[in-house]
Amino acid sequence: MKNRKLANVFKIIAQPTKLYVINLRHGMMKLVCIPAYNEEKNIGDIVKQSIPYADKVIVCDDGSTDDTAKIARENGAHVISHKKNSGYGAAIITLFDYARENKADIMVTLDGDRQHDPSQIPLLISTLQENNVDAVIGSRFLDKNSNTPGYRKQGIKIITSATNFATDFKVSDSQSGYRAYSKKAIDAIHPTETGMAVSTEILLKISNKGLSIAEVPITVSYGSDTSKQNAVPHGVEVLMNTLKFISVKHPIGFYGFPGIALVIIGSIFGYQFLDVYLHTHTIFVGSLMASIVLFLLGAILCATAVILFSMATLMRERQ
Repeated sequence: MKNRKLANVFKIIAQPTKLYVINLRHGMMKLVCIPAYNEEKNIGDIVKQSIPYADKVIVCDDGSTDDTAKIARENGAHVISHKKNSGYGAAIITLFDYARENKADIMVTLDGDRQHDPSQIPLLISTLQENNVDAVIGSRFLDKNSNTPGYRKQGIKIITSATNFATDFKVSDSQSGYRAYSKKAIDAIHPTETGMAVSTEILLKISNKGLSIAEVPITVSYGSDTSKQNAVPHGVEVLMNTLKFISVKHPIGFYGFPGIALVIIGSIFGYQFLDVYLHTHTIFVGSLMASIVLFLLGAILCATAVILFSMATLMRERQ
């Protein structure tokens, strides 16, 4: 099973965007979907630059307090507004729902903060079609000349490594929001994470559904207006959620092995306590407490691993 999933991942070193021409079959609907929160400075240009590549540009205004929705609408976008700011993932959920309800054949997502270049939309769509894959990620790290700041690059690499373990994929940029999805992927993927961890969740669902995925290099602009969230809490949130996904998909490794180790260590402390007590009648409370706590914690982790493994197996059989 693992080898089959790995075979579904491709690294595609693409030619310059200008060489790509969108050649959609007649009647296919392509949407460009943009999650946005307080992006009045950028959203107008992003929408205008995206329109030539889409049948419709959809902006999900995630409870903005500025004129994001108004400006997006004035520049030709169809706007869906959340009453309050619910998170990046909530906007992505809304966009997936819209694409599914309107029977879109291709859905491209990109950020509304000017990080992504809309002129590269044809690159993602062409890769999706020419390689007959279900999803394409625009990666910041396939290009050796990437201008991603060092601290951000290291953080993304850590999260990506954890994501690859959870999904059995080998992508280079699990946190890129610049993606293209086929109709099959749109219909199969139903995100639930409302925060930034939605990018990881989608990759996990692509893996679970046996869908194929490719990566292409993209250029990214990091300006003063492109990030509204502190990188550290963002990274911690995504990493913690990724570990949650790993724990559910690989319960034996995540809970079982540490549990067995704790049971063994607890047993060693217990043996030492009994050995000393039987020979000297001396009670070492520390050893006794350490033995009990470690043994019980290990037993709980082992039981959790067995329960989650059984549930996961049952769900796979039902699917």
